[in-house]
Amino acid sequence: MKAKVNLKWIGMLVLAMMLVLSACTGGNSTNSAGNTPPTTTNNNEDVVESTPDPAPENHEPVTLKLISWSDSYTELYDMFNKKYPWITIEQVPVNGVSIMEIIASLEAAGTPADLTWIDSDLITFDQSGLIEDLTPYFDKDESFKDIKLPDAFFDTMTWKGKKLAAPFVDVPMWILVNKDLLNKNGLEMPANDWTYDDFRQIALDLTDPQAGEYGLTTQPEWQMRVLSTKAIADGHAANIHYLNEDLTQSVMNTPDVMNDVKWLSEFVSKDGSMQSDIAADESGGVSKEFINGKTGFAIGGDWVLPNLKENAPFEWDVLPFPRGKVSQPGYSIYGTLSLLSGSQHKEEAYLWISFQFSKEAQKWKIDQGANASVIDQELLDYYDQSPMWEGKNKEAVKIAKENAKIQPGVTIPGWSEYNWNNIMNDIMGGEDINRIIPETEAWNKRTLELRAELGG
Repeated sequence: MKAKVNLKWIGMLVLAMMLVLSACTGGNSTNSAGNTPPTTTNNNEDVVESTPDPAPENHEPVTLKLISWSDSYTELYDMFNKKYPWITIEQVPVNGVSIMEIIASLEAAGTPADLTWIDSDLITFDQSGLIEDLTPYFDKDESFKDIKLPDAFFDTMTWKGKKLAAPFVDVPMWILVNKDLLNKNGLEMPANDWTYDDFRQIALDLTDPQAGEYGLTTQPEWQMRVLSTKAIADGHAANIHYLNEDLTQSVMNTPDVMNDVKWLSEFVSKDGSMQSDIAADESGGVSKEFINGKTGFAIGGDWVLPNLKENAPFEWDVLPFPRGKVSQPGYSIYGTLSLLSGSQHKEEAYLWISFQFSKEAQKWKIDQGANASVIDQELLDYYDQSPMWEGKNKEAVKIAKENAKIQPGVTIPGWSEYNWNNIMNDIMGGEDINRIIPETEAWNKRTLELRAELGG
């Protein structure tokens, strides 16, 4: 037995020597990997060695369960599957049930979910032990090493040093413009650097109650999106939803912000350029939908674009949010995507998260009307090529991307108790503006108490 082993090793050494000699002669023989080694021709031109594609790895098929409330990502799922053929994405619809309930029911059934969109604050999910810290995943992801992201990209999703989620989509907002209504009133399309004064005056100029036409669509997005963005633009707040610089307190009860609230309420009470909800309902609700063509401006995001492109009976376009006294911020929402601790396929699930930042996924999102999260000239140039924005104000889309302020909330203690939106809706409906003061003071106290309890 021993002799056989020695003979075997001798044979292997002889074979190795033959391969080395063959390579040294510069002949045309093929090496053990099946590649043709480089040769030198008479004119000293190098022949580049060709490297074969690596043999495909054998992977067990994996199906990832992704809890989400949108079924519009099928094409992106297919793109991911083409890149990772052994991984399939299965959407688990929410259907009005809380995501925590869905996670629990899937765990109980022995078919745990792998990924989820988040429908409440991330702190609660973290305290419940439901989601993974993504920091180590990103740290070892080689594909992320050369990706440039905006400053503070993960800030709104980080708690106690842990990345609890990643933005799967960056949803920008714009002012939608009815260009036919502008033309009817002898007005030109506003410039991209228009002001809030311009905005108010044009809205007034477009208003003709006898014709059932109004400057603004009656929609809650004005107080939800524009009002707090204007507070930033005029230097009255540091962040969206009237939050201070470090997101620990609301400044909604300050005199400057309350004056901003009065400013918007006067579109209804003084200018008449926006109908109240009650007045809009009494007149048939036409002014509640921009696509009806009876209003000049509305707030829109990617969700309105397919319907507008297919069904709008008038020429429409987009503008960035107006310029204030100190800046021209926009408004953007990050969709929140987390990796579930109960996943049985964590590495594969992270590939879906990482894939969101690939160029093919980023371009697909631009084609849907979303922003590119990654800072890259090729992606910026793609806004000019995307069929979504053909014939539209592409520079406004870029400005909205560059100037966007991100909606905070998912890592702010007591965020669900901050009643800012309902208050503003009620005030637009005619309720007393002074209720802002005690409610803001109460929440400011509450969020600090919770932050102390949580140690954040």
